[in-house]
Amino acid sequence: MTTRLTLLLRPAEGALLRLLGTVQRRGFELAAIRTEAQPEAGLWRVELDLAAGSRDIANLRRQIEKLYDVDSLIDEPLTEADPELDHETGAAA
Repeated sequence: MTTRLTLLLRPAEGALLRLLGTVQRRGFELAAIRTEAQPEAGLWRVELDLAAGSRDIANLRRQIEKLYDVDSLIDEPLTEADPELDHETGAAA
């Protein structure tokens, strides 16, 4: 199973690198990343799809929420039946 973290990130210098570094240092495998500017809010919308693993996503969530540039965070499990996943590879379509 894959978990998707959707967050709003302030567009500060190095914000995306700090986010990705936190994910990597906590030992999670990044399956996909999508970003979209939200100019009306002055934020970036970032979606991270994380491959299933033995680590607890709640720990990663707490670490990401502590990052200064993170405005909000939502996590949701994705299953094979999710239409946004390619069923053959498990990757985002």
